[in-house]
Parts: sequence; C-alpha cells; structure tokens
Amino acid sequence: VLEPIKGYYVEPISTLDFASLYPSIMIAHNLCYSTLVIDPKEIQHLKEDDVTTVQGKGNVKFVKQNVKKGVLPLIVEELIQARKKAKRLMAEAKDKMTKMVLNGRQLALKISANSVYGYTGASAGGQLPCLEVALSITTLGRCMIEKTKEKVESFYNQQNGYKHNAVVVYGDTDSVMVKFGTSDIAEAMQLGKEAAERISKEFLSPIKLEFEKVYCPYLLLNKKRYAGLLYTNPTKYDKMDCKGIETVRRDFCILI
Repeated sequence: VLEPIKGYYVEPISTLDFASLYPSIMIAHNLCYSTLVIDPKEIQHLKEDDVTTVQGKGNVKFVKQNVKKGVLPLIVEELIQARKKAKRLMAEAKDKMTKMVLNGRQLALKISANSVYGYTGASAGGQLPCLEVALSITTLGRCMIEKTKEKVESFYNQQNGYKHNAVVVYGDTDSVMVKFGTSDIAEAMQLGKEAAERISKEFLSPIKLEFEKVYCPYLLLNKKRYAGLLYTNPTKYDKMDCKGIETVRRDFCILI
C-alpha cells in the first residue's frame, strides 16, 4: 500500500499490525449485500449519520448497524468469537494432542473469517460476488494504513518532545513498519505499544492496531520483499524472518 523507503536499517523497526483487518472492517462499517444501497431513494428518509459512504468509484453507500445489521458482519463476528474460544481452550489445554487439534481449529476459523472478503470479490466463477463490498473493504483498509502513517509521523516527532522524528518506512496490506529513531530495541517496543494503543482509538470498534514485533537489523528491498532479525522480547531475537526473497537457491551449480 505504502511505497517502501528501501535500504538497510541498523535501527530497530517496529511493526504495527491490524488484527483481522478485513473482517474487522466488515463488522465496523456494516458492509454486506443486505446493507448495500442500490437505489438512493431507499435512504431518503434516513439521516446522514445513518449511512456510511465509501469514497471511490461511484461513492458506494451502506446503511449503518442502527438501521439494519448486515448478515456478513454477523457471520464474521461468530467466526471471530469461535476462534477466540478455541485459542483460550488451547492455552488451557494440558496435553500436546489437544493443543494441536485446537490450534488447527483456530487456524481454520481464521482462514474462514478472512475468506468472507475473498468470495465477495470472486467475480469470475464465484458463488456470491459483490464487487461493491470487496472494493469498499480494500478502500477502507488503504485509508486506514495511510491514516496510521499520518498519525505516527505527526505525533512522534521532536516538536512533541521526542528525541527523533518517527518515519514509516513501509506499509503492507494490514501492517506498517515504523522507524522511531531510537537504537534501543526495548524502547522501540515500548513506543510501538504506545503508538498502537493511541492510534486504535482513531478507528471504529472492533478495528484494533497491535504492536507485533521489532526487526533489527532490517533489510527492505521492495514491496513484500524484506528480511531481518525478529524480536518479540528485547533480550534475544526469535529468528531470521525473510519475506519474498530467496535465502537458499538449489538451482545453481555448486561450483559457482
């Protein structure tokens, strides 16, 4: 979504991630076949606050939850709640087999919730395509990433008393990578958590921005192509995380 500022970063890069972004957008904005406004005459009697307008091709409109609760948001809510229950049971489980079964269940529920967006956009061969819903979800998601960048850079700067000016070096589908300027991993984590909590208040529930991890160092090659040491605690890195790049090639002659 956001153009990457390519380079090799020795400073910690904090990653802020939207939890279940597309399902959350569907719930928050009540996006559904049943809430889509086809004929403007249908909403003439409603107040302006009762309708969500998604800026884009044709300015698509949906009625809000107080007018009519959408079917898709209800389905997605149920899937998300079922996943939370499975994750809670997995944390409480004692034996390894039960944990594996519950982990499989929560992953299946996650995929099911995310796929609801997918079949609204499956225009070729799809069973229930609705491009107005699909395009509205991606448009709102893009706006949220851009708003997150604007809020981070406008608040975390020297003008507001911070040591450095924060820079968003990259924004993907549901996450942003932030260079807060500090060289301390623990401080980068703390700033990431603080930023996630602060910016989450800018969005409708249940949309939530979460601090996920820190990369240090971080190599950003292009969109969806980066690598770095991944930290979830400041004392020791978890692993080398590589996305979109070949770390081992088996199609070269061993003499090269």
